[in-house]
Amino acid sequence: MARADHHKRAFDKGVFLANPDTETQPMRTQASVAQQKGQKLYQKGDFKAAIEAFGEALRQPNVDNIGIWDNRSATYCKLEQYDQARRDAKQMIKTAKDDERGYLRCGKVLILEGKPEKALEIYAYGLKMLPSEHPRRGVRHQDDVDMLEQLHKKLEDRMRLNRHDPFTMLPLEIAVLVIQQFSFKQIVGILRVCKDWERFFGSMTNLWMNIDLTGARGKVPWTAIRSYIRRSKAMLTHATIKNLSAASTPKTLEFLSRCPRLEHLELWVSHDCKDFYQKFRGSKKLKSLVLSADMPISHDYFGKLLADLPKLERIALWNMKSSNMDFYNSGQWPKSLPNLKSITLASRQTMPQPTAQHMAALSVPGLFENSESPVYPNLEELRLDFDPEVHNIYTFPHGPDRHLPHLRRLELRGKTIEQDLCTLLPNTIEHLHVQGGAARRPTYLDLRDGPLPNLHTLIFIDTGFISPQTLPVFINDAQAPIKTLYLNECFNLRIYDLFDMIQSTEVPNPKLEKMTELSVTHMRGVDDVGAHRIFTLLLELKVLNLSYTQITGVTIRLFADARSSDSREGAKLDRLFVRGCEGVSSDAVAYGRERGLEVIT
Repeated sequence: MARADHHKRAFDKGVFLANPDTETQPMRTQASVAQQKGQKLYQKGDFKAAIEAFGEALRQPNVDNIGIWDNRSATYCKLEQYDQARRDAKQMIKTAKDDERGYLRCGKVLILEGKPEKALEIYAYGLKMLPSEHPRRGVRHQDDVDMLEQLHKKLEDRMRLNRHDPFTMLPLEIAVLVIQQFSFKQIVGILRVCKDWERFFGSMTNLWMNIDLTGARGKVPWTAIRSYIRRSKAMLTHATIKNLSAASTPKTLEFLSRCPRLEHLELWVSHDCKDFYQKFRGSKKLKSLVLSADMPISHDYFGKLLADLPKLERIALWNMKSSNMDFYNSGQWPKSLPNLKSITLASRQTMPQPTAQHMAALSVPGLFENSESPVYPNLEELRLDFDPEVHNIYTFPHGPDRHLPHLRRLELRGKTIEQDLCTLLPNTIEHLHVQGGAARRPTYLDLRDGPLPNLHTLIFIDTGFISPQTLPVFINDAQAPIKTLYLNECFNLRIYDLFDMIQSTEVPNPKLEKMTELSVTHMRGVDDVGAHRIFTLLLELKVLNLSYTQITGVTIRLFADARSSDSREGAKLDRLFVRGCEGVSSDAVAYGRERGLEVIT
């Protein structure tokens, strides 16, 4: 024991010894002259010279490499060069997994680095790899193994004493505030940490009011959903269901339908719409419903959902199918839906125009009918998304009269626009997004109801009707305070047409100079000269997308240098998109990023 105590004290002090017990250590050779020189330099405190000596020793043949790495690792620790020390220690383990010195030294280095958890792992790994008895090792080997066990136990005990459960140390109110920052996925993961946390988190009913399976890495079994619902005492209010196996879907929907306080439901699973309707027709508190493209919906069930869910404020159906008019003609379609504020309908079905007997998939019954009492008096958001597998013209809007007095957001994808589009827009409109549609286009637009004082976001993507004749209706005539403007793939427009509208003297709109985001991808005429014009014209600009244009690194340098300039003669961008710009080099991108400009390639 005296030998073991002496060796332990030497190790704890970071001292290393040449192997005096060579008669009991046939696997460890005598220290070479260079190694002994390094040991003496170490004892004198000349650590840099000692490292050089140990390096020389390693280059000599038939030496104790493990002992030399051990010596050099300890010397690196004295210089606080822990990366180098750890490298030597790991080399010891890699070279001789049955030699305890590597584990001892590596653990020591990790403790000095402030990584006791890693040191504990190394000690445990060493005890696992080292044989309890070795016929070629003597007393010293067993002493070192004993020391490894002692260090492992000592470190384990010390870490256990220093480990405190934060949720027992903090006041309950503070703990709750911390827990509220976790996502549902993180909360589920925390349950697996320990039984105390499982009981603590599992008992907090409020944590289980919002089930969100979006981040699940695999298929979630129905038993897990049942467990989450039980933790909420069946009082959950929000559920976003994804990543379910087909076998788990029916039982999951059954459990959810029994939750009387459910207000928000998103289903990204495949299921029959009839069965879904039967299960949820009694969900009187449901305010938001989203059904994925894997659940086809006909207008019959669209109307039934609206009629039987009286508090519904938002509905999004991502796979609408064309239907006959029987349900609507029967008078069962709701006459008034004052709570409904948002409708999203999407379809990929190729279909003819609606007739007296046939209702097209994206038709919204009652939306464009001439009546004194509108069906959707408080509708604020309307999104119609048409993406057929075979190209088909689908015009918008329909009907002689419109009852959308409170519409704030309109998104149309794949719809062919007629010249009366602007007659649909009330002065409450804030966000207009038009994308795709047929090549057929109106040559002019008529703005009948005057300015659009709230229109701050205007997005046109691949829209053939946007031209120097039609865009001024939104840019100038509407006198809109546009903050965000997208003119992507609008091939009937040049950048200089836009400049003329912004600086128009006939119908000026000074609000345009306050624009903060502009996107003009694929636009004709956008080169370094055009980019410089944007730079001097839109001084409040923060985000600019010039992807797939003719700009070069000159433009990046222009905007990057402006960030560090005190001059107010140009825009100070935060983000610049340059995807697909062949004239932009990697050096130019690096230059912009070094100066704090976020360059997206």
